[in-house]
Amino acid sequence: MIRRVALFLVAAGCASGHGKTELAPVAPPASGGALQTAGPRCQGATCSCRTVDDFGRPTGDGSRAEGDVAAGMKRYEFRTGRGFDKMTVTIDGKGTLVKDVSQTEPSCGYVELPPGRHAIRLRMEAKDKAQGIHPRLIVNEYGRNTSSWYDVFQFACGAAGPCIKDDMKEWFDKARAIDRGIYDKCGSTRVEGLNWSVEHSPEQTLEDLTLDFVLHVYKFEPRFAHGTATCKGIAGGKGAEEENMRGGAKEE
Repeated sequence: MIRRVALFLVAAGCASGHGKTELAPVAPPASGGALQTAGPRCQGATCSCRTVDDFGRPTGDGSRAEGDVAAGMKRYEFRTGRGFDKMTVTIDGKGTLVKDVSQTEPSCGYVELPPGRHAIRLRMEAKDKAQGIHPRLIVNEYGRNTSSWYDVFQFACGAAGPCIKDDMKEWFDKARAIDRGIYDKCGSTRVEGLNWSVEHSPEQTLEDLTLDFVLHVYKFEPRFAHGTATCKGIAGGKGAEEENMRGGAKEE
């Protein structure tokens, strides 16, 4: 049984200053390969997660310098949820983050992406089908000029119990309400097309999940720290405005 729900959070850009056009779809990422990591938190394909509190704020070494970011690139953190269920996060052109199921703590990957649109696929399967799954994925962007981490994407399904299909519907409703797919108005990345599917979940409780989305990485660098009240969304001066006109969101 396959069930798929498609949702395009952001599918509009300015076209010659008149009307709106849909952005071209991005194919799901090609399968696998070792994760191509970046930064001092990683050794080979294995990375140590930043230390954060329950609200995602850095604590301890979570506030340390992240090292140099390659020219023309931006650094991203991909963080899984806790648990022993099999989970992978494939990043187009950068390989796959594999959840370490030998421990309950989250697994993290730090990668660098160039400006453009990048397909991401989360795949999760329950260790115990009767217990279902509790999928979670957090993506953050690092600002090289601000040394600040920005919210890019937050997904979690199933809090008091396992994720069920009604939970997914509720999460999508909340995701649809996020203005232009921008989770952090001080950052320079937004989320575009989202869709999800299940293959072996005939009942309400999810036994597996595939979640696809696209990260639209802008060229400009964030100018203000995370949480700055005056941020208005995709910003960054005239260069960003010109980039927006070529297919991004209009600056408020």
